[in-house]
This record gives sequence, structure tokens and C-alpha cells, in this order.
Amino acid sequence: MNRLPSAQDMRRSPLSVLIVDDHSVVREGVRRLLSQEDDISVVGEASSGEEAIGLVSRRRPDLVLMDARMPGMGGVRAIQQILEETPRVRIIVFTAHGEEDLLWESLDIGAHGFILKDVDGTTLISALRQVAAGEPYVDQRLAPDFLRQLSRPKKTGVLSARERQILQLLADGCSNREVSERLVLSVETVKTHVKHILAKLDAEHRTQAVAIGIRQSLIE
Repeated sequence: MNRLPSAQDMRRSPLSVLIVDDHSVVREGVRRLLSQEDDISVVGEASSGEEAIGLVSRRRPDLVLMDARMPGMGGVRAIQQILEETPRVRIIVFTAHGEEDLLWESLDIGAHGFILKDVDGTTLISALRQVAAGEPYVDQRLAPDFLRQLSRPKKTGVLSARERQILQLLADGCSNREVSERLVLSVETVKTHVKHILAKLDAEHRTQAVAIGIRQSLIE
């Protein structure tokens, strides 16, 4: 006779995590840390963006801890492709670089969290659980600037430093491909920034955005 599932059987499945970093010592350290938690299971490790995309497709993790900068396809480009193919997965950018542009670029393309690599283990685990629960997470050392930016009214003409940089290149006649090559960004990331620029400036196309940018002294 089939038995009813016990409370233990019905216990929530562990949070499945994929670790992506080009340094094996970092992956090993994070894996050892997470393996001590009963509610977290490491389902794979990747050393590049390309490898991460393949593993996400095969392993279907709940969460990806993604290094931002790696040889070949970096974390930002990998995040874009992963979210296009597997939109339900949640991604935390895990990086040694705390630049505001990297933070905003990551969140703009859909990352759910951003944390610096020198964080303590307790905070990292807390961040993973918070993002898995559907709440965004930004490293507390970056949070004041992040919250200050969010609290500003979303008014016409308010562009980030990266958006102003891209708008200036558009004004100089650069195509999306040329902008991506100059700024070492993917073409898709550039397109995303251009879309945000048009929305913020209430412009219908890039020529109008350039004209508004010049009129508002956002670019030269």
C-alpha cells in the first residue's frame, strides 16, 4: 500500500546554486561554504560565461552566482543570454569590482543582486536566500548610493554616466556595434542602454535623443 508522504518528504527542496567564476580557488571556497548549509545545494560550477549558459540549460538551478568579469564571454553578456533562455532563474553578480556603472548595468539587464567578493560568508548566504525569496540584494557598502539614485524622481534628462557616454557616442555617429567595441560591451547591452535613454528622454528615436541631449547639455 502506498504511504502518505511524511513531513520530511514534503520538506522544501534545497536552493540549487550554480557558481560561475574563472578562478578555481574562488569556486572551491564558495562551494565549501555553501555545502555547510542544509537548505542549499551546489549543482554545478562554471569557469566562463559560455560554460555557465550551457550548465544553466542542463541543470536548471534556482540561482546563479555570477562573476562579472571573465575571459571570453563576461558575466554581463552571459546574464543577458541566460535570462532570455531561462527567465525564471535568479542571478547575483559576484564581483571584486564595485563601480557604480557595473552595478547599474547588471541590474539594468536583469540581475537580481550585486555583491562584492570580500563579503563574509554569513552575508553571502543571507544574500542568496534573500534573492531566492524574490527580493533584490545590493551589497550594503554600495546600497547608500544605490538607494539615493532610486529615490531621485524619474524625470526627463536624468541619465547615468554610462548612458551619457553612450549618447555622446551616438551623437558622434557611432553605430551600436561601434559603441560596443569602444566600450567593451555586448551589442545587446548597448541596445538595452539605448532603449533606456530613449525612455528617459521621452524620445522616439536616437536622433531625437541626441538633439534632446545637446539641448539639455547632457552631451556636447
